[in-house]
Amino acid sequence: MDKADIEFVYGMVEQLDKTIRKLTLDEQEISTKLGEQRTEELREYWQKELDEEDAQELKTTFDYWDKMLIFTWAHRQRAHITRAKVSQTLMKESNHPDD
Repeated sequence: MDKADIEFVYGMVEQLDKTIRKLTLDEQEISTKLGEQRTEELREYWQKELDEEDAQELKTTFDYWDKMLIFTWAHRQRAHITRAKVSQTLMKESNHPDD
């Protein structure tokens, strides 16, 4: 990788870190609005800990904030996955700086 590519990747890391921090704050705010019990129900749904029937029943009760919390979890998960891949790229590059 040339210097410009490495600078781009580091910029990407910074942006992903900011995104993850923002999504974590968003999750906290939404969870506060929903309450501990509802957040836990949604977490069980998100982590696929419910049987199919219970999951479908819960899904019929979703409102805007329920969907926003699940969206936030999904977005944060994608950001974490991307952040890990970028870090792996940087680690590989640091092992082969002359390539």
